[in-house]
Amino acid sequence: MKLFQSWFADGYTKYNPGGDTDMADGKVALSYVGHWMYNDLKAALGDNLVLLPVPAFGGKSATGMGSWNWGMTANTKNPEAAMTFLKYLMDPDQILRMTNANGAVPSRVSAIAKSDLFKAGGDLEVFIQQLGKTAIPRPETAAYSVITSAFAEAVDNIAQGADVQSELDKVAAKVDQDIADNKGYK
Repeated sequence: MKLFQSWFADGYTKYNPGGDTDMADGKVALSYVGHWMYNDLKAALGDNLVLLPVPAFGGKSATGMGSWNWGMTANTKNPEAAMTFLKYLMDPDQILRMTNANGAVPSRVSAIAKSDLFKAGGDLEVFIQQLGKTAIPRPETAAYSVITSAFAEAVDNIAQGADVQSELDKVAAKVDQDIADNKGYK
């Protein structure tokens, strides 16, 4: 995070919490964002948009893997109907409807195989390559939303010059408190 912060301090990048309009407007040549920006950037840049693999910061490339998901609790009042709905959502064509809208990697190999975006030579093939080489699963915990928001806040603060260690300590404290407040999410 100190290296990350230095990019802002040294003028290599700028703090831009409002989105990635500079890339879409052709003002910058490189943007470090996620799959959720693909559709907007593709619409703005067309064939001039190129996706690159994530660089090796700290000697090793690492990309996040995982997303939000659907499920049902043990207390579901109508599990048969819930399961019917879940099966519908897991159909490769339905997965592609969602991922075509948000640029995410399809959650099933059968859906990936049906997508021109993710095939060899497709615009989003790099995401499939990264899944096999550099992907690290996101934390499998009910505390994930707290982890995400706390870390995002720290990243914003660090980009604006806040002390790196104190920001990361705040993240750890927020996550520890959330887990304690929820009795370990048992």
